[in-house]
Amino acid sequence: MSDRVLVDTSVWISFFRHADHAISDRLSALLRNGNPAYTGLIATELRRGAKSAKELEVLDELFRSIEYLPMKEEYFNGAGDLGRFLMQKGVSVGTIDLLLAYIAIETNAALYSLDHHFPAIAKYAPLRLY
Repeated sequence: MSDRVLVDTSVWISFFRHADHAISDRLSALLRNGNPAYTGLIATELRRGAKSAKELEVLDELFRSIEYLPMKEEYFNGAGDLGRFLMQKGVSVGTIDLLLAYIAIETNAALYSLDHHFPAIAKYAPLRLY
């Protein structure tokens, strides 16, 4: 089992805003001792919300220091199939969350998120939650 952890945008936002000390402490420990990762979707969401050039610099430094998980072309079809399967189970999930879950599954990464959709996905798919 990989120790890689795909850290979702919701966790980074909480971390940068110091909104929840428990989340900040857990992510700080992961940054020191673990293998946190990101993907293009997360980078896009974080950069979109940056309020200054300084915040963009912090993000750029972060992205240089942690693992990048590329989005392969086949992940789009896989995420769509996962979404269709979940809909048959009565679970409706947005496209970005489906892609993040599928990337985590395919790269054997646990997913660290504050989003309530991911436990629902993990109930029906081999998604590991951090």
